[in-house]
Amino acid sequence: MIPALKRSFREEWLDRPDADPVELEVNFKDLSRINRCWGGNHACLAALAPLLDAWPRNRNLRLLDVGCGGGDLLAAFARRCRRRGIRPCLVGVDRSPAILEIARRSVASYPEIHFVQGDALELPFRVDSFDFVVCSLMMHHLPGGRAVEFLRGLHALARGGAVVSDLRRGRWEYLVTFLFTHLFTRGRATRLDGPLSVLRSFTLPEARQVAQEAGWKTTLVTRSFPLRLMMKDRELRR
Repeated sequence: MIPALKRSFREEWLDRPDADPVELEVNFKDLSRINRCWGGNHACLAALAPLLDAWPRNRNLRLLDVGCGGGDLLAAFARRCRRRGIRPCLVGVDRSPAILEIARRSVASYPEIHFVQGDALELPFRVDSFDFVVCSLMMHHLPGGRAVEFLRGLHALARGGAVVSDLRRGRWEYLVTFLFTHLFTRGRATRLDGPLSVLRSFTLPEARQVAQEAGWKTTLVTRSFPLRLMMKDRELRR
């Protein structure tokens, strides 16, 4: 049996406080294109789709996106809510002011989206503040050993459930990511961070162990197409 790739804790370019804003914008355009072409946002959207389709039209929806990046997942939720006639309050949190500025420009046509600067490990919200909490491609950015704490925090904020989608660490996943980012993306940062993101991510057994320690249901930690894993804290409910 081929052993799994060793997990890396090397800092990604995206996490540097001195990251060039111009390069950041190119990076998030790359990520948005990847999410569209490879269904990167699909996992979180699909997890909540049945609940949104049945959401009462006279009830507001509150959703939090932790580590919102360029805001494309929030925009996708906003479009779905508009099609369903749902009145949402969609909140994105990121610790980087430069990233939040990019996100604000990107989703300027969606007044239902709001942004808050904050640390994912010290989220400035009360328990049960949101109906749902989502997090996509962020967990692998956490400092080593803080994932359990992070998952507990998400669970506390979500009345209806929390959903985490992230990369899955493996040799195949690393190879595909390396080739894709070098062939189909423009940003230097995307090409540097893409393969490293895979190395910083969890394997499926590791993710289940972290979920168990956080009190999440390990049976709801699954593979997600194409190179991801999906984590839910419970069976989602309205």
